[in-house]
Amino acid sequence: MKPLLKLTDVNSYYGKIHALNNINIEIYEGEIVALLGSNGAGKSTTLKTISSIIRPKSGQIEWNGKNIVGVPPHKIVESGIIHIPEGRRIFSGLTIIENLELGAFTFRKDKKWIKEGIERSFDLFPRLKERSKQLAGTLSGGEQQMLAISRGLMGNPKLLMLDEPSMGLAPIIVQEIMRIIKEINEQGTTILLIEQNAKAALRLANRGYLIEIGNIVMHDSAEVLREDDKIIKAYLGA
Repeated sequence: MKPLLKLTDVNSYYGKIHALNNINIEIYEGEIVALLGSNGAGKSTTLKTISSIIRPKSGQIEWNGKNIVGVPPHKIVESGIIHIPEGRRIFSGLTIIENLELGAFTFRKDKKWIKEGIERSFDLFPRLKERSKQLAGTLSGGEQQMLAISRGLMGNPKLLMLDEPSMGLAPIIVQEIMRIIKEINEQGTTILLIEQNAKAALRLANRGYLIEIGNIVMHDSAEVLREDDKIIKAYLGA
């Protein structure tokens, strides 16, 4: 089986800083793959490189077998790769409905699809339906994260890339977000997950990669990684 997404010897830079060093990652359809690492290791840079926000200096990024290096970010979105960045990045001065409508910009001419997409979002997150006309900036942190995920789903992703979805949230909200991520995956969306809560990530994931200073230093099944001494000491607690 060919991978849905394949990174081969990818090198990315911030100015003169070598942020990603010959990284190789494969993601197969239907998986949840966790990307683990400390702050500054290169996790977010990996997602930005896939999204074409950062163009790699060298290497290949294949999406459904086609090299997408140099493809503009909006075309990456149209191809089915949706990136939900760290920090939510919602439009705080717009309502929940308006945020969701903007998330469906690639389907802007299909009013029926947009309406159905909003209904699907509200089925996943009933709390958003109750506040649908509320300004996004007035929502709680958990509600804003729900909105960010819902807005991403409005683009009908084949691959959903989530960057730190639990950051700054109360434990009970984290549990709800993780449950929803699992549900999204079970409905057919492949997921690449960056998550500071390594325990939660490896409970969800099928496989995981560990990145350190821009290098992939380990990858295996989530089950194996949960038992690895290096992972336990660094990310899961002794």
